[in-house]
Amino acid sequence: MSTSPASVVRTGTDADVAACIDLWTSAVAARDGVSASTAVRARAAEKFRTPRVALVLLPGSPDGAALDGFALLTAPGTGRSTDPADAAYLSLLAVRPDLQARGVGRALLTAAVAAATAAGHPAVALHVLVDNARAVRLYEASGFGATDVAFPHALTGTPTRTYVHRG
Repeated sequence: MSTSPASVVRTGTDADVAACIDLWTSAVAARDGVSASTAVRARAAEKFRTPRVALVLLPGSPDGAALDGFALLTAPGTGRSTDPADAAYLSLLAVRPDLQARGVGRALLTAAVAAATAAGHPAVALHVLVDNARAVRLYEASGFGATDVAFPHALTGTPTRTYVHRG
């Protein structure tokens, strides 16, 4: 990636969904130090079937064939019932592991929040594993605040916390 991530973030389409699911599955496997999981892939595919506010992505090649990262923002009410009713839900955000800590996640997160605002949603909610320190730092540095809502992750049971950003 030779240009600034923020300068090349673009809106994704249905044609990008398969590549996003592939990236999510491989990024989760790399984060957790395990083999790619069919359960993780199926859960990601399910999230892409919910009402979408925006899909933003960072192509990894000029022709868009490769993908460096993406963020999926879904409609209020598609996260957990405890999420703020007016908050769009940042359902998935993934960055190629070899590009983490280079501004890609921040650029995607900024674009997702901007897309929520443009769509009339005054807040964005997300859920993050409490032991994912890198992600927690990114979200907090981007203006997201932890709520008192914690719950076990649906697939792993790992403690997970809700964070909210208000424009």
